[in-house]
Amino acid sequence: MSNPDVQLGSPPSPMLRFLLGAACTVIILCGVRAAAPVLGPLLLGLLLAYALVPFPRWLIRRFKFPKSAAIAITAAAVVASALFLAFSLNLATVRIEEKLPVYQQHLTSLHDQVETFTSAHGIGAPIHSIRSVLTPAQLREITRVVLVAARTTISEILLISLLASLFIMEMADTGIKRSVLAERLAYYRSDAETYVAVTARSAGINALLNLTFLIVMGVDTPVIWSVLYFFLDFIPTLGFLIALVPPTFVTLLMFGWKKALLVACGLILTNLVVDNLVTPIFMKQAVDVSFLEITLSLLGWAFLLGLAGAIVAIPLTLALKKFVAKSLKSEEPATEPSG
Repeated sequence: MSNPDVQLGSPPSPMLRFLLGAACTVIILCGVRAAAPVLGPLLLGLLLAYALVPFPRWLIRRFKFPKSAAIAITAAAVVASALFLAFSLNLATVRIEEKLPVYQQHLTSLHDQVETFTSAHGIGAPIHSIRSVLTPAQLREITRVVLVAARTTISEILLISLLASLFIMEMADTGIKRSVLAERLAYYRSDAETYVAVTARSAGINALLNLTFLIVMGVDTPVIWSVLYFFLDFIPTLGFLIALVPPTFVTLLMFGWKKALLVACGLILTNLVVDNLVTPIFMKQAVDVSFLEITLSLLGWAFLLGLAGAIVAIPLTLALKKFVAKSLKSEEPATEPSG
């Protein structure tokens, strides 16, 4: 005999709906993490496309360029920028490799100073000889690993540029009739474009200030450190801390701890000036996102997608909020009681 309280076709209980939603969420998140090697470049390419698509659309509207010509000009500019970045990275790596003996000598001298200081103050902590830990052969091996990583990064940059070009082909069309994919990409475009524009402007200004400062201070390969800072600035808070380490460490090897401290303070000062004076001017047109949302999205997407997730964390969170709001809005008529 069937239970009269259980009817076929009746809506599930709130607890069951919650459990089903949690189970689906866990499955989706596991799938996202498993597909991170594919999703990472794909999302970075989409973010780059959002950043670049205003240029071909401007060419089409302002100068009446055909879509193919506007995309070709944009692709040529992207390739030229990628080649410049690859050349700068390779030049900086070669220069660092040439100066390895000098770095090793200065590092040995720094070790001797630390050992003398600790001995004079009665600090008996064991300190291994830097000559046995960082030999020239070991430093060359580290450089070889860095070169391999640099080549991998260059290949990933080219892949991301190719994906961005494919997305631009879909989004650059200004006509009324557009594909379904173009419509979906356009729906989430405004927040991503605003975020990229604001971040790129503030990061570019800060990178130029850092470049000038590092050149004045005589730090080796200032261009590569400034370019590194520009890209890492797309990772909120954490990116600046990562970008601060290499130029400070190089200055420590070349000029000692006093100048290294000065370089670190100068980079922190430029970052504070840009964050508190320049960025608020651009943020007047920016999207509304709280510090808590930034922190949670950075932790969550970085856990799922790695470095790529940290870079696209804010646009992904904004797109997710927009998707959830649209889904809830579409369900409102179905939940209203019939009169």
